Amino acid sequence: MSDTQIATRRAIRVMVTFALALATAPAHAGLILFNGADDGAGSLATAPNSAASAASFDTAVAGLGTENTITFESSPLGTFSSLTPALGISLTGSNVNGNDQSIVNTTSDINITPPCTNASCGYNTTPGGSKFLLLFGGTATFSFSAGTDAFGAYLTGVQNVGETITFSDGTSQTADIPNSGFDGGTIFVGFTDADKSIASITINVNNDIVGVDDVRYITDPVPEPASLALLGGALAGLALTRRRKDMGLALKPIRM
Repeated sequence: MSDTQIATRRAIRVMVTFALALATAPAHAGLILFNGADDGAGSLATAPNSAASAASFDTAVAGLGTENTITFESSPLGTFSSLTPALGISLTGSNVNGNDQSIVNTTSDINITPPCTNASCGYNTTPGGSKFLLLFGGTATFSFSAGTDAFGAYLTGVQNVGETITFSDGTSQTADIPNSGFDGGTIFVGFTDADKSIASITINVNNDIVGVDDVRYITDPVPEPASLALLGGALAGLALTRRRKDMGLALKPIRM
């Protein structure tokens, strides 16, 4: 084998290694949490901390993939045992009494003392929308058929401590939901976990009444086309070099 052939093969091997690294290595890694709380806020207009946290989350997600948002505007009103709020997403859960959770457009019909307000029982956060997921205590679980590595949502009406978001990224993880105050209010909670694939995420609100809306997520990213093209080109080059070598051996004259 000539020095030129050796150098060519070495260069192609370097290209293959580099392409594999681009195709498989995540651009970001590690669990990053986002949260902001506004005590007593009954609208996004009076929830600057929550809105700022949501904006920071959206910026972070933009570097990972395409963000999708569940607004519940196309979901039917009423209770559900299992709901499909978006393609590839299922939603299940049960309230503090073991009954189904519900999609609502008001909390005025909840019979409690003192009566519900936006800040104390939750509200819609979608501009121009009306519907949201109402958790009457208990849990709600979002399951992702393709996995996800980012999740965030507005939680409204949070008044109790000890409420959490739980999931597994290979290790059991718990993100605390901050308590906006005894007057309730508005909270945004989210996280990115870019090098993981998370199958389900559960919101736990214990015996609190909480609204959930504008749920953000992305599906697991695939290798970028440029990386795949580079990998394909490198492999093709390696195959061509091997073919030339084999042809050279086949045509080499036999010495008597």
